[in-house]
Amino acid sequence: MKKYIVIAAAFLSVSAAARDGLSAGKAMEAMKKAVAYLYEEVSLEGGFVWNYSEDLSQRWGELEAWPTMVWVEKSTPAMGQLMLDAYHATGDGYYYDRAVETARILIRGQLPCGGWNYKFDLAGAASEKKWYRTIGKNAWGMGEHGFYYGNATYDDNVTAGALDFLIRIYLEKLDPQFKPAVEKGIDMLLDSQLESGGWPQRWPLMDCHPNSDGTPDYSSCTTFNDNVTVNNIDLLLKAYFVLGDNRAEIPLYRAMDCVRNLQQGFPSSGWADQYYSDGTPAKARDFEPAAVSTTRTKDNILKLIEFYYLTGDTKYLSGIPAAIDFLKRCRLDDGQMAKIGKTPKEGFVTCPRFIKPGTMEPLFLHREGQHVNNGRYWYDDNIENLITHYASVVTIDVGSLESWYGKAASSDPSEVYENSPLSGNSTIGYRKFESKGIYTADTGKTGEIIASLDRKGRWISELTWVLMPYVGEGDSRDPVGSCYADTEGSPYNTAALDTSGKTGISIDRCMENISTLIAFIIKKEGNEY
Repeated sequence: MKKYIVIAAAFLSVSAAARDGLSAGKAMEAMKKAVAYLYEEVSLEGGFVWNYSEDLSQRWGELEAWPTMVWVEKSTPAMGQLMLDAYHATGDGYYYDRAVETARILIRGQLPCGGWNYKFDLAGAASEKKWYRTIGKNAWGMGEHGFYYGNATYDDNVTAGALDFLIRIYLEKLDPQFKPAVEKGIDMLLDSQLESGGWPQRWPLMDCHPNSDGTPDYSSCTTFNDNVTVNNIDLLLKAYFVLGDNRAEIPLYRAMDCVRNLQQGFPSSGWADQYYSDGTPAKARDFEPAAVSTTRTKDNILKLIEFYYLTGDTKYLSGIPAAIDFLKRCRLDDGQMAKIGKTPKEGFVTCPRFIKPGTMEPLFLHREGQHVNNGRYWYDDNIENLITHYASVVTIDVGSLESWYGKAASSDPSEVYENSPLSGNSTIGYRKFESKGIYTADTGKTGEIIASLDRKGRWISELTWVLMPYVGEGDSRDPVGSCYADTEGSPYNTAALDTSGKTGISIDRCMENISTLIAFIIKKEGNEY
């Protein structure tokens, strides 16, 4: 139903745009101009970071980036997908060629193991190691960038996102130049599956960086955080159904069972972000305790419902009532809600992000200090003075979870299986347009987007994600404040936001605008999503 609502809204917006005299040709002209600037002036051989200053002298991914760096996380694979979408919307081979550029640079950054790190540096390993010794090491709160591992990561859809794009562009024309990289990526996906049926955050396994409190390196743990396991399940489905790789079938069932098997028992009947090999919740970064996560519980409830519709097997529904009950019992009381300035909303539960395993005790997140050399994180049951760069408190739409579960539980399993891909009566594949922004675009803004494109083909906007440059390390004797606000803005924390109001080129904003132009062109040409 939601899809049809979006499409109807798009039709209405196009009608408004048509009254303003906008044509598909004008949208195509603007899109070509913008894409040409991005690929000819901004990109590094088809690769991108997240944000750039107006003169391109500064650039940022999740942290400050060097001119020789390509960020795999978020920007580069997403841009490649968008170029394929532009090609499908216009039939113009120019966009396919740009997607090929992006695919080729990703292949250059593919590691021998078959996956990708968050970024890669075309200047080589020595340059990248220097980045870790300076910018990465001093990114307080981003421990995943604190050490040079030299291996691949499944975190933040990095390897999954890159591989997904390469599979799609390979299938576009069965171009053999992409096949070895796809095969290498699928091999890693299969080889890196753990005994639990899930996947580690990083591969190959390296236990070389234990936490400061002596707990083990979490990068080898079975990981649900940031959708590591569920993203890989989606890739297995594509390997099996789209590429016809029968090796993926048994790992697929093992992975689905992993989600079910790692649910915790009463009273905290949910899921953790990551698990040690004995199945107990694991600690990750300094503000990610060994805990049951209400956010991950919500995500895994949805995946179990999806597994039921995929298989028709009711075992995937069996643990959901206990998980929903757990979320309800996590609800903050009126006093706690008042302290954080929130009010209850019908059907939603506002609750702690983390719960101590085997209890209903909340673990709220705090920190003091200003940088890696004088700062520390801790967690307790005090809801006041919380960190805000990572949510201690989350709001979950439990009403919708109950509704979706109820619909699944009342369905006929035999009919579900009959209509599932695993029965052989339906299949899984890529949509004609893969970028989500196309489906949610407000095409009524098309005229505004075209008008805001400058003579060079740039969309200049205020940058909301600019990080402090590396200027050296802070001193352990620097003052420690008493509230969270005192911990922000240190020049010695490369993970601190620069709030000076810089303007420049946001790749997210560019992709959003291009998605809107694509949506306008699709509807103006009378085509379907």
